[in-house]
Amino acid sequence: MWGEMNGILTAEQMRLLEKTAMESGRVTGQALMQRAGEGVIAAALREWPALVPGVHHALILCGPGNNGGDGYVIARGLLRRGWQVRLCAVRAPKAGGDAAAMAHEWRAAGGGVLPMEDCPDVLADLVSRAAGQPVIVFDAVLGIGQGRCTDDILAPWSRARHSVMKAAPDARLLAVAVDVPTGYDCDTGRPLGRHPFAADLVVTFHARKPVHAVLDRAGIRTVVVPIGL
Repeated sequence: MWGEMNGILTAEQMRLLEKTAMESGRVTGQALMQRAGEGVIAAALREWPALVPGVHHALILCGPGNNGGDGYVIARGLLRRGWQVRLCAVRAPKAGGDAAAMAHEWRAAGGGVLPMEDCPDVLADLVSRAAGQPVIVFDAVLGIGQGRCTDDILAPWSRARHSVMKAAPDARLLAVAVDVPTGYDCDTGRPLGRHPFAADLVVTFHARKPVHAVLDRAGIRTVVVPIGL
């Protein structure tokens, strides 16, 4: 059932659950990524049904790990729906991994990958092209495994958001975080810097994590989507 919650899992418990499922042969890592990415798209379209018809604009921020792999799936899924999609990556995923396979599929579909440092120019261009319609930004940078200060890794995005809102104060940005917003510890909810990713919607998988209770208190909505675990 949509939004069904299976208790609360720590990052380690979630990783173990996924590892056990993959080792049993019931599912592959790439299949989980595909389900996760499509689940994020579905959750976002349910949250903002006005985005279902027509061509819309999206910016995907990808890290080098599995969270980034989900981001490449999201980018490909939106491109398939006819959206104008731009993707900025912190760095390339490790060769041979599931995230690298998803990045390859994104490129094979005609998608490009820009460096994270290009965020300000990319976001400004999207806002201009959107002509008053919302631009939806997906944070697929770090996910459940983050533990260090994230200010440096998010600095290009912070500059992009600040410059766009200064130049075009009427611009509407919708922000979706994949699993855990970049800048929060999954198990404690502690901010990992001064400028965590400010999400309007968080889409997590299979079960809520401890951080989501902290986000709830801040008025940030979390949706749980099943990925077949």
